[in-house]
Formats: sequence, structure tokens, C-alpha cells
Amino acid sequence: FRDTETTGLNTARDRIIEIGAVRLDCGHIDTDATYTGLINPGMAIPAASTRIHTITDADVAAAPGFAPAMAAFAQWAGPAIVIGFAVGFDLAILKAEHERHGLAWTPPRNLDVRHLAELVAPDLPEQSLETVAGWLEIGVTDRHRALGDALLTAAIFLALIPKLRQRGITSMAQAERACRALTISIDRKSVV
Repeated sequence: FRDTETTGLNTARDRIIEIGAVRLDCGHIDTDATYTGLINPGMAIPAASTRIHTITDADVAAAPGFAPAMAAFAQWAGPAIVIGFAVGFDLAILKAEHERHGLAWTPPRNLDVRHLAELVAPDLPEQSLETVAGWLEIGVTDRHRALGDALLTAAIFLALIPKLRQRGITSMAQAERACRALTISIDRKSVV
């Protein structure tokens, strides 16, 4: 489970300032297998962004730049499936950062927990991380920090597994297909 914190939401100009991740082990969150790292974006962090994630320019001043930070993270993560909440943004900004730094980009196999939640609970008032966590009665802590959000996403994913099984989704491949089908359906509705 991976999450990023950024200087903003525009993938063309904003930068990653934190990566956080956690692994699952036999259906449990492995709190001993976490990754968190700050990244110096090479630009000032806007005050509006700092108000959300609390990361300041001083926090990232001594942090490595994107290329060495990504190399360290890639070594830790290996070829694992990337699972995140609204993971499309994280993947888009990771791709943009790779391109900015002249690094090869290969989209990882990924799964969006937001889409899984929408599959099992389409009538929620919104598909935000907080709303889905509240619906599943999961406490929200350390929100808007990469590791905190990755841990929360992992807890949501585990809570969704029994609900997905009730819908006949019992494997990672089935979950990936269901997410792709939902994405295609959303794209078609937005064109109409």
C-alpha cells in the first residue's frame, strides 16, 4: 500500500515530497514492514499544502531529491502490486516525476481501493478516504501523511475483502478486472 504527499495537485508542475508504504503479510498489516521517506522537491512547498500535510520546507531541506529517493523506495518495494486510495493521482505524479528526472517509467500493476469501496458501497454519500473508513468503522489517524494514509488504506482494503467476496470477487485478478470495468463505466458516463 503506497501513498504520496505532494506540493499540490497539478502533476505537470507539482512535486512529490513524501512517500509512505506498508506491506501485508498473510492478510494482516505488517507494521514492521513500513517505508516512509521525505523528498526534497527542489521548490518551495506552498503554505496551503503545508496546512494539509504539515510538511514544511525545513522538513525536506536535508532530504534526498526524487531520483535517489525513488531508487531507495523501489529497492524496498520491489515488484509488489501498488495498492492505494485514488491511486491514479499517485501514479500520474510518479510518472511525471520520472519523466522530469529522465528516469524510465513502467506503470506498475495496481489496484484502487476507492474503486473497490465503490463496488461494494455505491450509495455512500462520497467516496473519500474518511467516509469509507467511517462506514467501515475504522479510526482515522495521522491523516494526510503518506505512511498514515497507506496504513489507513490497508485497513480499509482488509475490511473490504469479506464484502468483495460476497460479490464474487475472490482474487487479486478479479479485483483488478472489476476496477478496470468500473473505470471504463465512469469514463463512458463522463463522455455522455
